[in-house]
Amino acid sequence: MLVRSSWRIGSIAGVDIAIHPSWLVIYALFSYAAMTSARYIAGADGMPLSTGNIVVLGLIAALVLFACVVAHELAHALVARRLGIPIGNITLFLFGGVASILREPGTPADEVKMAGAGPLASLVLAAIFGALAQVTGMAHWSWIYTLCLFLALTNLVLAVFNLLPAFPSDGGRLLRAALWQFSGSQARATGMASTVSAVVAALLIVAGAFMAFNKMWNGIWLGLIALFLLQAAIASGRQARMSLALERMRVGDCMARTLIPVSEDAPLTSFVAEVSQGNRTGYPVVDNGAFVGLVNPRDTGSVPPGLWPHTPVRAIMTPAAKMPALTVDAPASDALAALVKSGVRSLPVFENGELTGVVSEDIIYSALRERAAAPAT
Repeated sequence: MLVRSSWRIGSIAGVDIAIHPSWLVIYALFSYAAMTSARYIAGADGMPLSTGNIVVLGLIAALVLFACVVAHELAHALVARRLGIPIGNITLFLFGGVASILREPGTPADEVKMAGAGPLASLVLAAIFGALAQVTGMAHWSWIYTLCLFLALTNLVLAVFNLLPAFPSDGGRLLRAALWQFSGSQARATGMASTVSAVVAALLIVAGAFMAFNKMWNGIWLGLIALFLLQAAIASGRQARMSLALERMRVGDCMARTLIPVSEDAPLTSFVAEVSQGNRTGYPVVDNGAFVGLVNPRDTGSVPPGLWPHTPVRAIMTPAAKMPALTVDAPASDALAALVKSGVRSLPVFENGELTGVVSEDIIYSALRERAAAPAT
């Protein structure tokens, strides 16, 4: 959702890196925080720096820190890609950075690998900068020592904060993986993880308010991050309830059972004239009575109306060979995933080897709405 208004600044390992305009705000805040921290670190270790050096150090430290955030998110993205999960870009924005993962992991083990990669990268960076701080401190290179120590500490904080059990952060995803392994249901695990996340976010809001009340103004920032996490937890919980409903609903409960066979040789004018516009109707294409594909009235949009009399249905149908077959006992969630993965409008449903229905995204969501509106019994 951030990509449309972001600026692309480059690409690493085939992953686009973008900056949202709101990042400028957090960069300014982090630069100021880095200046304040650098002054304290340098003074505490007996290596005071001039005001000019402090300002330059703060500006550079904030830039390097966000490069570390990119490394954190890039670790997520590269592991996801290695697991066969499609990825989008990495965007830096007001609350840090986010890697766009276009599909959920298929197993709890994949979730652990993908979620754990980011904090692990931050811990490795913290160790590297910590070692550099040790070396430069011994050499009394005060400016570089202060920069490296600040980056070591902030990467450590980044790793620890991301491990908080607040979904969809890394810790929340690790919690979901454990719950998923225990419950056997990703949707149920997401719901439970979202509930825990909402509690954690509420506690962080209270902590932020307490800090701000006691004139620790970074508590305001903590509260804003907590509100962001709370909003994400609520949205994830809502999505989890829908996913759980899809898991519990069978394909046979939501498919279109009224089938109107269409000959593959029929012209589109004949097809459009004959088909019903009902949401619960499927249109199998047949050749001498044998099922050869599916056609949807929307598919006619790819052909100019003037050519309909001369265009057979087979020209716009989706061949059976290109569609995964579903059974009536399969979860509706599997049907939805198959529709998304195959990129087709509808899929055939079989029972005992015979075509008994057709299912589409519209049909599934219509059935879901009907169930939600139905009075409880």
